[in-house]
Amino acid sequence: MIAADFGFGLVVKNLLSPTHILSIVRVDMIVPIMLMLITRKIVDRFGILILYEGVWGLFSVFAMPAAFGLPGFLKLIPALSQGIILDSLMSLLRRYHRIRFFISAIWGGFLSSVAFFGLRLALGYPWVRVVQLLFGIRMLTGLLVWACGATLALSVWEKIKDTQMVRRIVHAGGD
Repeated sequence: MIAADFGFGLVVKNLLSPTHILSIVRVDMIVPIMLMLITRKIVDRFGILILYEGVWGLFSVFAMPAAFGLPGFLKLIPALSQGIILDSLMSLLRRYHRIRFFISAIWGGFLSSVAFFGLRLALGYPWVRVVQLLFGIRMLTGLLVWACGATLALSVWEKIKDTQMVRRIVHAGGD
């Protein structure tokens, strides 16, 4: 799943980058959100998304110099914080199958974006009027993107939950 997420990002980000649409709407995040949520649902243990994001972050250190707009190993901070936030929300909402996807995705996306933007401000990103406006627009569009990712994840989960491969993975984990 991590390799699919990373490969998807390498292709889609490079295709959409010249349009500058990713500065406003992170449409490239719908599939990665789905992959994260499905991974967590299949292996429903705390720490899976922290590991997922940590490995993704390490890949990005070496292969995606522009990821997160941060240099080198600083990319691991927002990646791991996103993993911690999403893992925590998925664990807290374990009883609520369908709602869990949406609340984890939307609140997780919101909190991760705030944490990431806070890091950028701490590193000297200017808090001027245009940055504030773009941050607000990106937060609003981000909520829609995360909701779309959760919808896609729920749809995919409904299709794969009874497959032999998923049942084997779930039962191997003791559930």
